[in-house]
Amino acid sequence: MKTNKHIQDIIREAALSRDKAAKRELLIKSGGSRSWFYDAIKKYKEIGEAFFIHKNKNNKHAQKRTHMQALEISRIFRDEYLNCNFRDFMRYLKADKRYDYQWVSYSYIYNILRSKNHCSKLAHKKTIKLLAKEEELKNRPQSLLVPSSATERAKENIHIARPRTQRRGHVVEADATFWRFSDEEIWALHGYIDEASGEVLGLYFDHQETTEGYFNALKPVLKNYGTFEVLRTDKRRTFWSEKKESSPEDSRIQFAFVAKNLGIDIQSSISPQFKPRIERLWKTIKCTITTFMEQNKVTNINEANLVLPKFVEYLNNHVVTLQKDFTTNSFKKFEGDLNIILGHKSIRVVARDLTVTYEKKKYFICNFTTPLNIPRREIMIIQCCDGNLIASLGDNYYSMIEFDNEMLYKSKVVLENEGVKPEDMPQKIKNNSVWAQSNFIFFKKKYSSWYKKHSY
Repeated sequence: MKTNKHIQDIIREAALSRDKAAKRELLIKSGGSRSWFYDAIKKYKEIGEAFFIHKNKNNKHAQKRTHMQALEISRIFRDEYLNCNFRDFMRYLKADKRYDYQWVSYSYIYNILRSKNHCSKLAHKKTIKLLAKEEELKNRPQSLLVPSSATERAKENIHIARPRTQRRGHVVEADATFWRFSDEEIWALHGYIDEASGEVLGLYFDHQETTEGYFNALKPVLKNYGTFEVLRTDKRRTFWSEKKESSPEDSRIQFAFVAKNLGIDIQSSISPQFKPRIERLWKTIKCTITTFMEQNKVTNINEANLVLPKFVEYLNNHVVTLQKDFTTNSFKKFEGDLNIILGHKSIRVVARDLTVTYEKKKYFICNFTTPLNIPRREIMIIQCCDGNLIASLGDNYYSMIEFDNEMLYKSKVVLENEGVKPEDMPQKIKNNSVWAQSNFIFFKKKYSSWYKKHSY
């Protein structure tokens, strides 16, 4: 390969030569066209060595960045965006109307901040270890410095990569992490991530890591994507129990009961490497969410949960590297009622008086307004997400109406004196129920509005 110096020597030799055959040989050596070769000889004869000097040699670049700009960018990062990673800082800096830095690139930001010994929150473990070792070598006396081989340095960073699954929606990972919102408040962030595509599916804040928090984070997953096949979790009691259940009805765990009814297989392990995607996601989120919450002026946990869908969209569009090469989609459309599916379930036994006790209150299990005559039968009580209570027996749902012991045996005269409206008066039961001889009270306001929303 010919360099500029070789080309210059050829042009000088050709300008001094008068032999046409020698010039043809020099033309071949130069590798250029005939017109370019003879034009170069002509201009060299006219202006001499100045022909080889580039026209922009002494000109300054129109967009050359100054040292003061680099110092200001470093100061902005240190004072305002220290919790950001470099790429998020670049986006916020471009969008900040106080500064005129729409022209900055990621490489420019990276070089400036790295020269000032700033480390990105998303830096690889290898980079963090290298920076720590450089800092250690700077502070260590020269007499103690011992060179280490490349093999020894490589052994420190050994990490076996785990291949992704090839089906989107086949494996979903779930976990929770704690994030400090302020000096007084620490919140638990529950999340789900698709293992194949790396897409964040749902997030939810709670004051502690709870089953309810996982249910609330699962709602957008079922609503926007559907059900999946496998859920990988840790061995928290929310997901795992030492008891081996033979059927979904035998499960003592709320989440396990819901998962089995949805066709989701729960796999649990104590090793964090069993669910590496969600573990890596927490590091990404913690260096991004602080600035995001500040930008949206979040002041409490309820406001934080309202902006979390927007934050999930931001993660999937700008931060998380999504894998697009999955072959099939295993998500199945979910058409059930989330209000019931994700409700709290418990087993009760119907007493001889046809009532069940739930949270120190007694209720009748009714088919619309008629109590079921099912004494000593086990029945499932479901506290829906909206707070309503319903009973489940087999594949049927029944309403629950609170037992009013004081008004049950009062006469209509006493009720009229107490100011009870005629439409709220007790009605006699006309079937063979054990309560047929009593004033069985059903207030229309307690069940009419509920049945408009729920028809089973």
